[in-house]
Amino acid sequence: MGCAGAAMAMSNEVAQARPAAGAPAAAPQPSPTFAQITDGGCCVQPFFSADSRHVLFLDKPAATAPVGIWSVAVEAPLSPPTLFTERLGPFSRDLSLALDLQNGQTVIERLRDGVRWTINNGGRPVVFSPDATRIVWTVLQESGGFDVRRAQIYVADLDGSDARLVATRFGGGPLGWLPDSRRLLIGGRANRSDPSPTLSVLDVDTGAMRPLVAVERLRGASISPDGRMLVYFVALARDASQNGMYLLDLTPPSPVPQRLSFFGPFRWRDAGRLLYIPLRPGAPGDELWQLDVTTGRAERLIAADAGSPFKIANGDWDVARDGSKLVFLSARDRNLWLATLP
Repeated sequence: MGCAGAAMAMSNEVAQARPAAGAPAAAPQPSPTFAQITDGGCCVQPFFSADSRHVLFLDKPAATAPVGIWSVAVEAPLSPPTLFTERLGPFSRDLSLALDLQNGQTVIERLRDGVRWTINNGGRPVVFSPDATRIVWTVLQESGGFDVRRAQIYVADLDGSDARLVATRFGGGPLGWLPDSRRLLIGGRANRSDPSPTLSVLDVDTGAMRPLVAVERLRGASISPDGRMLVYFVALARDASQNGMYLLDLTPPSPVPQRLSFFGPFRWRDAGRLLYIPLRPGAPGDELWQLDVTTGRAERLIAADAGSPFKIANGDWDVARDGSKLVFLSARDRNLWLATLP
């Protein structure tokens, strides 16, 4: 999501991490437990399998082993990793498909049998819909200012058939599929002369466009698992007072962004709870907080502790689909660790 790197560019006006305004912290819960799952400083970019039973990561575990995506079972920490695929992704949500850009071509591979097919889109990257039946890509104007460059958004079936232009935006593009695999969240100006970009929801079947809010320099958009809520941040806006983190309800009627009182990397735990790590340079370790987006109540799940492995390197962390665990690359020893959440 890139939040950790972008964090250093945020304006000083952003509030320091604390519970959401007006919401008292809940009573302390049992502390998470930690378990090391790899050794030797081996691995980067960890993520969970769709069933939350395995942690996958980029590695080359031996001189004779290929670079690829390797796997360790959650129930068998420190066991020898097994090769999942030599494809490096991106992958479909269910990990059944991989994107491979090679020799100026866009190739999709079905991992279970190695069947591959080429998409006729000029070698551009695609994003799979959540149900892995559709793909979306952008044809970007090659010249012009970034904020006004034309982006043509195309949607096609998984095999590249029925490709069609569904929207044109200036200084924007698709930000992600909603869980129904029918609607896209898109940003940018409808016309080059519009005063500001608009965040909208597009139904790719009907062409219906529902504007949400005008927002400048939106980054890190993340849609909740049920498709109802959106978290994003604004950085380096011309109006510095707009910089910060926001929560937006995507359901009708007209949504109003709610400003959050922290800044830092975040992941959805489930449809109603957001996990985040406040940006606190110089702290002895990282803290993990949980925000209930319905009530606004925030609580700390992991405290900063110099003796804890919970200090994340390179923004490498992920949350299991069932919300029970978190995996991270520890800056202490460069190994992967699991935190079982209360």
